Amino acid sequence: MPYSDAEIRQYIRDVVSETKKTAKVETGFLKRSIKGALIGRNKSIEFRQVFYGAYNENSRLVENAKKIIPKDIVWTVVFVDEDGTETKIEGKSRTGRKISRKEIGSENISSKNIKALIASIKARGEKKDNTGEGNRNDDN
Repeated sequence: MPYSDAEIRQYIRDVVSETKKTAKVETGFLKRSIKGALIGRNKSIEFRQVFYGAYNENSRLVENAKKIIPKDIVWTVVFVDEDGTETKIEGKSRTGRKISRKEIGSENISSKNIKALIASIKARGEKKDNTGEGNRNDDN
């Protein structure tokens, strides 16, 4: 479904305002750094915030974007430092692996391959092999 520019900008305003409401405030720099923009080439959305918003639940920008923006609109969250240059975010997964990303986007969040795997397993489970049914008269 194609969205008009006004509808997409309203989604951006909703995500930014919700994130600013729930962001933790120390100096206010995090709240001032949260911005969103419509990229006209492909009608995608780009959000920007200071890199420390990704740590310790300082900002819930990614969660709000997942919740508010429709699934068919492409969006990204870019993390910047105090000078405005893009920086990488580093963290650890539950298993202890080191993760480093420059940006988080709607492509990173979807799990198409996992859903396809689950669907194929379910499809295989529906086709049961009925070789267990046989003629019991021979067992005497």
